[in-house]
Amino acid sequence: MNDSEIVVGLDDSPAAKAALRWAAEQARVTGARLRAVSVADWPLGVHADGRPIRRGSEADEYDVGRAYRDLLSGVFSEIDPPSDWVLEFEVGRAGNILVRAAENASLLVVGTGEHVGLSKILIGSTSHYCLSHARCPVVAVPAPV
Repeated sequence: MNDSEIVVGLDDSPAAKAALRWAAEQARVTGARLRAVSVADWPLGVHADGRPIRRGSEADEYDVGRAYRDLLSGVFSEIDPPSDWVLEFEVGRAGNILVRAAENASLLVVGTGEHVGLSKILIGSTSHYCLSHARCPVVAVPAPV
């Protein structure tokens, strides 16, 4: 039995969807378990140290969160996942959480190329953070052209 795991970061960007498809194919070829991790810092937001910031009413947060989870659950189901593949939702800084999720993984897969210019400076690059901090190999998948 293969107990290796591939962790993939998932959001609603074209690059993340491409990363999910790539990771799913790799998991099928290698017999690894796939764990997709979606990390949101909204509608809550986070402080510099990663602690959540609450904004708006709880009902609004629930509605936005539920809609986003439904969207990503649909994206995840498009890869026809076997029963041992999972989709998890986290709140915080994506790079930190993905690196932590992949501590015991055989591979971390992330989408890349979404932020440019000032946005990259202000938000930072999740893929760059993962490439710099993960203890396992990292594959950075670009958005389709």
